[in-house]
Amino acid sequence: MKRKFKIAAAAIAAMMVFTACSGEKGDADGKIAVSTTINPVHQIVTMIGGDKVEVSRMVPAGSEAHDFEPTIRDMETLSKSKILFISGLGMEPWADKAKETTGAKDLVTAVLSDGMDLIPLGEEDHEEGEEEEHGDYDPHVWLSLDGMIRMAENAEKALSAASPENAEYFRKNLDEFRKEAIALKEEYLPKFEEYQGKAFVTGHAAFGYMCRELGLVQMSVEGPFQEGEPTPKKMEELINFAKENGIKTIFLEEQASPKVSETLAKEVGAVTETLNPLESEGDLLQTMKDNYDKILKSME
Repeated sequence: MKRKFKIAAAAIAAMMVFTACSGEKGDADGKIAVSTTINPVHQIVTMIGGDKVEVSRMVPAGSEAHDFEPTIRDMETLSKSKILFISGLGMEPWADKAKETTGAKDLVTAVLSDGMDLIPLGEEDHEEGEEEEHGDYDPHVWLSLDGMIRMAENAEKALSAASPENAEYFRKNLDEFRKEAIALKEEYLPKFEEYQGKAFVTGHAAFGYMCRELGLVQMSVEGPFQEGEPTPKKMEELINFAKENGIKTIFLEEQASPKVSETLAKEVGAVTETLNPLESEGDLLQTMKDNYDKILKSME
C-alpha cells in the first residue's frame, strides 16, 4: 500500500500558534526535552539520557510506524524539543514533514542508524511505487546487538552535543548498556554455532540483521515493510521450502498476517510461535534473549 503523510490545515495553523508560544526549549527542571519515534529509539534514548532528559514518544505502543500520523498534541511536543530522534531508513517517512511543519529551525534530527553496515533490499522487498519512500536498505537495524550498540552510541553523541555539561553522565550510561549488550552477545553466539546457515520462517522479514549476526537465514511471509499477504506463488515457495528443510516452527507476529502464517503452519505440519521485532513494544535486551531462546528451541 502507498502510505502518505498528512497534516490537516487546521493542525498546521494550530502548530504555528504552538511554535510561537512555546518559548525556550528543554529547560523544564533542567532536563533536555527530546522526542522519539518507535520503541527501540525511545528505549535507547531513555536509557542513555537517564534523568537528564525529558523524553516524549511520538509513535505509541501498538501503532504501525509507517502509517503513523502525528496529532496536534504530538506537534506541540515536537515544537518544544531540542532533538527528534529517529531510526531512519524509511521507518518514519513522516518525520521530515513533521519537523518542517513545526517551523522549528533549531530542532535537530538525530538518525540512530547512521554509520551502520546496512543490508540492501532486493527488488522483491519493495512494493511498486514505494522505493523512494522506504529507501534501499533493511531498516530493522536494532534487531542485532551490534545495531543496538551503534544506535546507543549515536544517541550519546547527539545528547552530549546538546548538553556538554552532562556528557560524562551520558557516556557512563552508554558504557553500561554496551556492557550488557556485549554480555548477551557473548552468551548466545556460541549457542548458535552448530546452526550456522540454518533457516527459520517468520511472518515479517524483520530479522535480517539478527540473522547476519547469528549466521542464520530467514524466510518470510511478508517483506521488510509488511507489504501485504503473499501471492499464491510465494506461498507455494514457502510451503516447499518448509517441507524440504524440515521446518517445524512457523514464527508469526500479530501485526504481520498471522492468519497466513497459521495457514502455512497447517500446510507443513508445523507449530506456530511468536517473535517480537521490537518495533512497537518490548524491553530491548530481554526481548532479544526471548527471541534467541525461541529460535534455538525451534532448531533442536
